[in-house]
Amino acid sequence: MEAQLFALISAACAGRNNNNNPKMLYDLSLKAVVGSMDTSVPSLDRIHKLRELPRSVLIDVYDLMSQCEPLKDTLLEELSDLDVFRRLIRHTPARSKLLRIIAALMASKKMLSRRLSEAYVAQYALQAQLQENEDEEKPEEEGQKLDPPPQQPEYSKMQVVDDDNVAGTSASCSRWNAPSNIYVNDVLRPVKSATIVDANAVANVNGDSEEDSMPEVPPDDEGEIIDFGLRLGSFLSEAGWMQESIAVLECLNERLKRMKPFRNIVIVRIDCLQRLLFAESAHCNFKMAQLTLDELMELNRNCNSVLPASLIAMTYTQISAMHFARNEYDNSHMWSVLAMRYLKTFAPARVIIDVLRQAAKACVVKRDFARANLLICQAVRRAREHFGRKHQKYGDALLDYGFFLLNVDSVFQSVNVYKEALAVRRGIFGNMNFHVAIAHEDLSYAYYVHEYSTGNFTCAQDHVDKAVEIMKNIVPSNHLILASAKRVKALLLEEIALDKMADGMDEEDLLHQSEELHNFALQLSLEVFGEVNVQTAKHYGNLGRLYQTMNRFDEAERMHQKAIKIKTDLLGPYDYEVGLSIGHLASLYNYQMKKYSQAEDLYLRSIDISLRLYGRSYSGLEYDYLGLCHVYETVHDFEKYLRYAQILENWHMLRGQNITQNKTSYPAIEEDYTIDEVKTKFFTINNKWTTGLVHSPNGQTGSTGSGDPTSESAAPSIGVN
Repeated sequence: MEAQLFALISAACAGRNNNNNPKMLYDLSLKAVVGSMDTSVPSLDRIHKLRELPRSVLIDVYDLMSQCEPLKDTLLEELSDLDVFRRLIRHTPARSKLLRIIAALMASKKMLSRRLSEAYVAQYALQAQLQENEDEEKPEEEGQKLDPPPQQPEYSKMQVVDDDNVAGTSASCSRWNAPSNIYVNDVLRPVKSATIVDANAVANVNGDSEEDSMPEVPPDDEGEIIDFGLRLGSFLSEAGWMQESIAVLECLNERLKRMKPFRNIVIVRIDCLQRLLFAESAHCNFKMAQLTLDELMELNRNCNSVLPASLIAMTYTQISAMHFARNEYDNSHMWSVLAMRYLKTFAPARVIIDVLRQAAKACVVKRDFARANLLICQAVRRAREHFGRKHQKYGDALLDYGFFLLNVDSVFQSVNVYKEALAVRRGIFGNMNFHVAIAHEDLSYAYYVHEYSTGNFTCAQDHVDKAVEIMKNIVPSNHLILASAKRVKALLLEEIALDKMADGMDEEDLLHQSEELHNFALQLSLEVFGEVNVQTAKHYGNLGRLYQTMNRFDEAERMHQKAIKIKTDLLGPYDYEVGLSIGHLASLYNYQMKKYSQAEDLYLRSIDISLRLYGRSYSGLEYDYLGLCHVYETVHDFEKYLRYAQILENWHMLRGQNITQNKTSYPAIEEDYTIDEVKTKFFTINNKWTTGLVHSPNGQTGSTGSGDPTSESAAPSIGVN
């Protein structure tokens, strides 16, 4: 029986692409093999021998096994064998099926990710520790780094290397340096003063030194361990199991630091560190991420190697992502621009898409929407065409496109894009997954903004509840990512309570729940980011709005004032976030505290900022215009009242036209640009402050873009968005 099954499946496999042997025979053979399995000893012996099959067949057998609940324990044991998983993870066509298998096992609480991580660390960390003990007896041995971690690097003193003009294959390599100032008169331009270093130049400078005496590659066994560690660490983070990914990559990094040097060890170490930095930042483990960044900077300072341009671009992208997750938007934008400079036409599709996505997000938070639109549309198109509509990269790109649309006031379109992104992620990862929770949260926030005027938050509440439930099962109770989802839930509870109170119902309990959730998020933000951080300021602003609802006006005033000061100090007086908090304080002064003169000044400042950034049809202007009309009516300044009543009527006409015609200020760019064309457009788009300006009602000017919805937080997710 066993021999016949193996013969049948092998024959079917050999004929899969042959018209004389239809695919149906292969599928029937798979079902026959899996259907004959059970947990008896003879069956387990047969299952154990399956690993002798070709990888393309083996992954199909395991995929079918993952759909049979009685076989999941057996499958868990098979895949927990590092030798088996190593074979499969190196087979690129098996990757999507591996993701599906791990999702099926995790849904049944079969923790394959933890088993793999623990097995890798148990097998290879011990050898690294033994090597460490030997190294402690030889502290001066070449390649050892026994100094304590360096302090935060002074990026501004480091030089940018411009390799845009290097021709041929040498264009793929250059020294890896941190950026200097990339702005000239507030316009993005390529830096022309930097030195270009190619591989030949480095070889000539270094002469016949240490590197020539190093082996070209590590010993075979070490090479296998490195390759498997990089693949496994990246796979686990791609699958949404960040803590397990971090454990694998940390183990590999320690091993690399103690390994006998070989020719490309710097490239391998930087590759390992940038993957580790991604997992740590995505998991909001910022203390570890900072240590990883410090190690990258230290490696850079002592680096004599020539690095592939794609690796430089990805490393800069991960540094940008870390700063983005920490709400350090200037640094995030700076590093993403550097990543764009090193992006090459011949870079792998994954690298191109990830660099474009992160640069787009960094442009969004800098309100540079024209560049953001260019980049994210290219990322979505490339992900769709290269990987297909069911691939993770397409789902990732959609999630970032939804973030862009939400921030340019295309809320309805944003909801639809987020829904598609969630469907893609659920199709890959199932329900109980980190990436799926993030997608639920983002969709919940988009629904919250979309339904803000109707008060129907059913869909928003459903998705945020799912996000919170998933996060409770996969991260600690005091985790920053869980706090992010709870913050969105707090916003919803507040609005639901307001609607019920308007109907004469007592909903104090909902408001107290909202306060508890907001304070939970604030305390975590203070612990992780400190007082002077945009995220902390947003939490102060959210509490200010809540206290206003709860008639705690003095506390509300203090919260809004804190938010305004922190945001102004960090972002400047004309940033969108500053305008948002100013508008909220104006509302408090206007409707509750009767400070009409201060309210008028604040409303005018908020309107000025909105018009500068987003133009006359921006959704948030409605609340400021209504507030001003209330102020002028109350103080009997009927001339100004009539003036702003007319402006508000014009706003309604503009807004109605945009909604009726489904207009967006930034329509999707579907042109098939090359990377060189994308980079040219990116670096030559006119300065956002000098194009498309319109006149505001008080004589100021503003751009013709549109902007973010009226909430303290422009992005509900900490880390991904």
